[in-house]
Amino acid sequence: MTVQDDERERELVRLFNLRWDPAHQRAGVDALLDVTVDGVAHTVEVEVKSTTGRTLSTARDVGMEHIAKWRRMLFVIGFYTKDARRPELRSCLCLTPADMREWIDATEAKVLVDFKIAARSSALLAPEDLISVCGAKAMYSIADARAILRQQWTTQQYLANADALDADRSRAYSPEAMLNVLRARAKYIAERGSTLNNPHVTKQHLARFIGTASEVNENWAARIREIAAAWIKSHESTAA
Repeated sequence: MTVQDDERERELVRLFNLRWDPAHQRAGVDALLDVTVDGVAHTVEVEVKSTTGRTLSTARDVGMEHIAKWRRMLFVIGFYTKDARRPELRSCLCLTPADMREWIDATEAKVLVDFKIAARSSALLAPEDLISVCGAKAMYSIADARAILRQQWTTQQYLANADALDADRSRAYSPEAMLNVLRARAKYIAERGSTLNNPHVTKQHLARFIGTASEVNENWAARIREIAAAWIKSHESTAA
């Protein structure tokens, strides 16, 4: 994210009275919206975006985790002028997951087949594949597992998945557990090749909300909470 993008998105966070996480990462949650609906407090994740055009960039390496995240998030989109020195806010859209569903579904369809292939192909790895990659051992160490998965797991995950003890009573992996480690790495590698690089929300999708109740140009904090409350009620009634 450029400094200018960050400044614009911070402005949107202030306008809509959202909670901003300064340490948020590109694949994380930009901001949080607190709203009370029928006496019940809710916290809604918000994707905060800005654009000087009519389309909207999203993220790098978009896969199924992004899809799942977007299906529960509000989108706050600020449309800015193209002034190179100080872009000015022209208008905003506040879109619910229901508003974004058609675009999210289309994006998911582009990656879903590849992710299914990744899951099925990695599951087919057999004990002989483990021996070929890691050698034949009665027990595999946590260091052996780290050599395969690297930074994919935390220290706690490595310990939690170690299902045996070695001769020194240290946590270790049986061949069966180590095969699952190998499968997890194969799935990760395959999924990395299945992601989309910065799919854009199209101008056709965004244009349908211009001039509707989803376009907000005043009373930003109150309006986004009205939109969020209506979506929460609709979502709860559908799930009931």
